[in-house]
Amino acid sequence: MDFQELNRIFTTDFNLDAVLAIRQNWRAGDKYSCLEIPRRRHGLILLLDCPARYELPDGQVFQANPGDVMLLPLGARYSVTMLAPPGKTGHSLLINFRLSDTAGKRISLGNQVVRLCQDRGKLQLLFSAAAELYKSAIPAALKAKVYALFSALFPVAQTDECCIAYINQHYTDQFHIPKLAQQCAMSETAYRKRFRAITGMSPVQYINRLKIKKACQMLRSGDMRPEDICDFLNFYSLPYFYKVFRDYMDCTPNEYRNQRL
Repeated sequence: MDFQELNRIFTTDFNLDAVLAIRQNWRAGDKYSCLEIPRRRHGLILLLDCPARYELPDGQVFQANPGDVMLLPLGARYSVTMLAPPGKTGHSLLINFRLSDTAGKRISLGNQVVRLCQDRGKLQLLFSAAAELYKSAIPAALKAKVYALFSALFPVAQTDECCIAYINQHYTDQFHIPKLAQQCAMSETAYRKRFRAITGMSPVQYINRLKIKKACQMLRSGDMRPEDICDFLNFYSLPYFYKVFRDYMDCTPNEYRNQRL
């Protein structure tokens, strides 16, 4: 899974749970292996003051250095050996977590160890704060700190190509395609063509898909009327909302809710 796909996941709606955040101490040669039993949760690790050698099932070996932030996905198989100097202790900060989408389905982040970035100091503050909150058993504050870490690792660009990250964050707004094209310094024709090349669908289809996904979540989890959901998601009219919902779900909003009671 490449960084662009990870960025897409972390800039859309998701749920976070089962968070663990700890400071780790390593002696020279300490080793941890997930080769036989793959990881059971996603993880982020920040190496503080010693390098580490990662070995993958295919025999590939690579080194991560102090300051590197590594993504350790659920299901990944690897072993890691800490390369602390003899007689000294190395340190890292680890956050384990689970991710699910708004329907409760587990989110995959691939199955390969990925080097995300080199920390310049800001990320260590977030990792350390999360570890302190974990020790203090304040789950809501801990989750908020991990969400802040995700935002720092995967920032939402307001003017990314075709404004896709912006749309992912503001899909409940009413969008006007000519204005999006203007914001991206493209003609409307070029914008539509580039958008389809990136996503495989038109801007309207992409936006409506996000809105219907949210509508399904709201129908499953609350008592809001379809009229209220239509207003919240900024559809142009209630008949249009019903039409789009049926196009995607092959049923009306009320039928969808009744099927899940």
